[in-house]
Amino acid sequence: MGITRRLPQSITATIKALNTAKAKKDGAVTLADNLLSDATSARLDTDIAAYNAGKASIVAAWQVFHKAVELAKPQRKLLRKYIKSFYASINNCIDLNTILASARAFYGLEISNKKMPNMRTDATLLAAAALLLTGDAARIADGGIAIASPTIAEITTIINDATPIIRAVSNAKTVVTTAISKLKKQNAEIKDLIKHIWNEIEAYYSLDDASSIRVQGRLLGMQFISIGVPSLISGLCTDRISGALLSDVQLYLVGVGKRAQSDADGSYIINTSLYDTLTLNAKLAGYDDFTLDFIKEDGVPLVVNVVMVKKIAV
Repeated sequence: MGITRRLPQSITATIKALNTAKAKKDGAVTLADNLLSDATSARLDTDIAAYNAGKASIVAAWQVFHKAVELAKPQRKLLRKYIKSFYASINNCIDLNTILASARAFYGLEISNKKMPNMRTDATLLAAAALLLTGDAARIADGGIAIASPTIAEITTIINDATPIIRAVSNAKTVVTTAISKLKKQNAEIKDLIKHIWNEIEAYYSLDDASSIRVQGRLLGMQFISIGVPSLISGLCTDRISGALLSDVQLYLVGVGKRAQSDADGSYIINTSLYDTLTLNAKLAGYDDFTLDFIKEDGVPLVVNVVMVKKIAV
């Protein structure tokens, strides 16, 4: 049976490892009680402050993003409604022969059918709104009749009101992405620091046997991955909002190559001989990636349910 150290695989696990080491360091009654060198202690104080600030920035950015999403929902609905109503009036006029079918080309639409523009995402919705305004101005300049319901003035007001609110979603998502990127840039330093901390912990307890070192190490935030008796990790994959069972979710234990896929009932099973600190990652098109750190005992089956969150189209 093999046992190896394993660096944290997620932001939550990383912060837990750092906080555990710092709590031990700060709790030392005398300098002699501190397991860490002065240099490593100083790095820990500096890096943990920066890393916690980075995580706080991500949390704050997500809060702004979700608020922007909520504010944009009614604006999207209203804007789509007015655009569809406008083009319904255009199509009706085509049926009445007061507007030629070729007029649809002013709006970037096919002239051989009555389909509405693509408005599935915020980007395509705003593009459709902008093209409606420029296209209608060009059509009127070409001698076309004005649309009465809704009027171009009414729809212009809706577009002007909705556009900045909808764009705020994309802008907020950019802030989230930037915050995550900045935190990732700290990873090399953080991982190196954690290695130094763990090396110094092991050196401090070097006269103890390997098992005792691991026991002390775990108390101080060290993580291990071990090979033991095969057993099952299983669970259900569901949608967070609807609770619907999700099939075809791709699941794997990070860093160890064990993979599975959820079936039609949302169930998955991974047979593994690994235990100790494990990380499960799940991916499904249209959903945010799911990551969960957990502790598994040797040879004991474990249920780990996966709750997926749909991505927000921006």
